[in-house]
Amino acid sequence: MPELPEVELYCRYFAQHALHQRVAAVRVLDERILGVRTAALKRAVVGREFTQVRRHGKHLFADAGSSWLHLHFGMSGDLYYYRDDADQPRFARVVFEFENGARLAYDDMRLFGVVDVTPDPDAFIAEHRLGPDPLDAAFRLPAFRRIIDGRRGAVKSLLMTQEIVAGMGNLYVDETLYRASIHPRRAVDALTDAEAKSIFTGISGVLKEAIAFKSRGGDYPGRWLVQHREEGDRCPRCGGTIQRTVVFGRTTYFCGKHQR
Repeated sequence: MPELPEVELYCRYFAQHALHQRVAAVRVLDERILGVRTAALKRAVVGREFTQVRRHGKHLFADAGSSWLHLHFGMSGDLYYYRDDADQPRFARVVFEFENGARLAYDDMRLFGVVDVTPDPDAFIAEHRLGPDPLDAAFRLPAFRRIIDGRRGAVKSLLMTQEIVAGMGNLYVDETLYRASIHPRRAVDALTDAEAKSIFTGISGVLKEAIAFKSRGGDYPGRWLVQHREEGDRCPRCGGTIQRTVVFGRTTYFCGKHQR
């Protein structure tokens, strides 16, 4: 499932292939992916160039002048840039055709993503009450402390709530808590100042490392929990046993020894 690191790479991919190219046409192959009518999508982008692209959490926004293209990748969304029709991806739902003959397809096998338009990303973020992006320069420890102050419930549930922190998902929340040595069911209001700082540091570290690994086309290193997401596996950090539970409706893995 695309989380913040994957969408960051989609953002860079979009910038590399789609910026400053005039859109000649839009082909909507499956209207179920749209958050707007086909005619409105075409009015927003056809004949225009995308001049900038930005990401907030799991959302990508591309400036088309009077409005912004908005992409959310759901569980299986992806982008493909190609020239030959034979290379069109199997589950292409929307295809942006550029004047130079190239195409950018939004591909989504499971149809949980969205292709939409919005007049302003900041207004969209405010309307949907999205929390801060954890890689934004303004997201610092004091801000994080204010976010969690007075909150209750399991720490994993809090970190996965997009209205709290935008962009974190199941995989990277587990990795963050593993790195911070904190059990995913630990109560937020029971966290010490040191533990809150450890979580904050872990969020940034995990996300930046994941982006770096994926940008190089490499896999996660063996020291990461993600390489040991199997009940009964051995923890590469302390030799403990990897355990499995469900938190926030999501399958959760943690070390039964050093995450307490």
